[in-house]
Amino acid sequence: MTMQFHAPEAAITAILVWGAACPIGLLRPPGAARVAALLSIAACGLCLTAAFLPGGIVAVRPPIGLAGVAIGFRVDSLSRWFLGLIGVVGLAASIYSPGYLKHLRGRARPGFVWSGLTLLFASMAGVATAQNAIVFFAFWEMMAISSFLLVATEHERQSVRRAAFIYLGATRIGSAFLMAGFLWAHASTGSWNFHDWILRGSDASGPAALILVGLLVKAGSWPFHLWLPIAHPAAPSPVSAVMSGVMIKTAIYAVFRLLVMGGVEAPWIGWTLVAAGAISAFWGVLFALLQHDMKRLLAYHSVENIGLILLAAGVSLVARQASLTAVSDLALAAGLFHTLNHGVFKALLFLCAGTVDANAHTVELDRLGGLIQRMPWTAATFFVGSAAICALPPLNGFASEWLLYRGLFQLGASGPSGEIRLVGLLLLGWVGLVGALALACFAKAFGISFVGQPRSKEASHAKEGEPAMVGASVFLAVLCAALGLGAPLVWDAMHGLGFVRTPQAWTLPILPLTLVGALSMALIWLGMRQLARGRPTRTYITWDCGFGALTPRAQYTATSFAQPIVRLFGALYRYEMEVVVEGHGRRHFPTEIRAESSHEAYLESKVYSPALGTVIKLSEGLIMRLQAGSIHQYLLFMVLTLGLLLWLGGVL
Repeated sequence: MTMQFHAPEAAITAILVWGAACPIGLLRPPGAARVAALLSIAACGLCLTAAFLPGGIVAVRPPIGLAGVAIGFRVDSLSRWFLGLIGVVGLAASIYSPGYLKHLRGRARPGFVWSGLTLLFASMAGVATAQNAIVFFAFWEMMAISSFLLVATEHERQSVRRAAFIYLGATRIGSAFLMAGFLWAHASTGSWNFHDWILRGSDASGPAALILVGLLVKAGSWPFHLWLPIAHPAAPSPVSAVMSGVMIKTAIYAVFRLLVMGGVEAPWIGWTLVAAGAISAFWGVLFALLQHDMKRLLAYHSVENIGLILLAAGVSLVARQASLTAVSDLALAAGLFHTLNHGVFKALLFLCAGTVDANAHTVELDRLGGLIQRMPWTAATFFVGSAAICALPPLNGFASEWLLYRGLFQLGASGPSGEIRLVGLLLLGWVGLVGALALACFAKAFGISFVGQPRSKEASHAKEGEPAMVGASVFLAVLCAALGLGAPLVWDAMHGLGFVRTPQAWTLPILPLTLVGALSMALIWLGMRQLARGRPTRTYITWDCGFGALTPRAQYTATSFAQPIVRLFGALYRYEMEVVVEGHGRRHFPTEIRAESSHEAYLESKVYSPALGTVIKLSEGLIMRLQAGSIHQYLLFMVLTLGLLLWLGGVL
């Protein structure tokens, strides 16, 4: 009698292995971090294996507590999709981290980072396989705590502490909304199991609104994205790769699980996702153009790509309500495929940024330059990631965005009303605009960082990263190409998993086109080489306007490169450029010329900052009144709180 190993058992085993690695990482012996790394790699392999095994349900009823709910794990097609993403990104980050952590020696304990990472991996896998809301929320909170500790890795720095607490505050707000939505859904259905949450129309509006806000906060979508560009520059690069590549996708998983493919259905959800996604995509890429810090730039692009995923999910719901099955399938496949693709290429870009940071000791674009000669492997993999995130063929970003373009085009062509057709066509142009801005942004990021001359001593002395760091980046870069070239196979896999109902809807022959393009480029190169053979070689310097040899100061900066585009949208964030000319005869013989740019994020300055100031003032006044030193007053508050909780428990 043979016993078959199913996906739930593999996922639970991976969670247990990660759980065992967590305390090991905290041990003091030097080999503890290495053991934790090996266990993490093994658990990632198990998680990746679970993505290819048959699904199922495993439930254990504990002897005490948990509201009479079993600790249940359910692995279906959607869980397997996200387990695969966790396994792939986790494997790359686990291979990469030992080399990167040497860069943090003296500033952070490697064992502490490994403990946080393994706990984060375990909690994300738990979220993706939880059968009910109780288990889901337990892992959700574990994920929030572990990621907060990882963001605060270099807690001696005041900026890191501030970023960590801002992130912690965002997670608390998101969790509060999510728990309120879960309680409401439980009160309406009488069950904690997601499978039993069948809510439609007005019954779904209340819990759906609360759940959606909680998930948008976690995903870093506009207008709840403020924590994302603050937390990522503070966190170690492999942590940023995991958080951006996978952790924020757990919120996307819950959006698909509960609101898109689940039983919580309200007519406004689709349009809300479309609006939030469209604004988030444009807002993220627009602010990414303004950034000089490589990791902050990548963080804003997470806002952009989360927007594209939410947009696809919203279009799928809108098309389903309009009985447009083909459009709904295309949009759903685009959202899921882009979730996977973004996890791969964004993790790749953050790992490359970490390699630059570890070897050039800065991620400020204006202090880099010339790295393509000193770090050729990192430059090549960063270029692949940049091309993928800009949706250039034949890479994976193009494949998923192509599906979104097709869905929007069909929505514009076959929508049931003129308004819906107009929205489809407008969104088609909107996504094209976002793609064009992303291309400009990564032309800036790659060109300023890797091309030209070094802009600082650190950049001129940079060297290639360690083999394991480079190997992890190469692995993800190859996967970007494989997912792009194998996009028709991915479509067939999504059909097999039940995400789409159309077996053959992929009409773009990516692989033949790529082969034809590569052959054409090879023939052109050979022809030009043949023509150049025998001709004399001339050596000369680049046109220098009579000033002699070019220096790093003559190169474009990140600000000057993006300025023409940024000025077009300057009214959205009050973009200003101030030129300061100094010197006694500065009109004709200036001694120094400085150009300083500034912008204002209205959402932060006009909404969040005043709201936060009001909350702080009210809290300080309330605390002064409550902490009066009277034991009788404290006992009264405890009795009133207990009575309120008992009343709420009876009502719900």
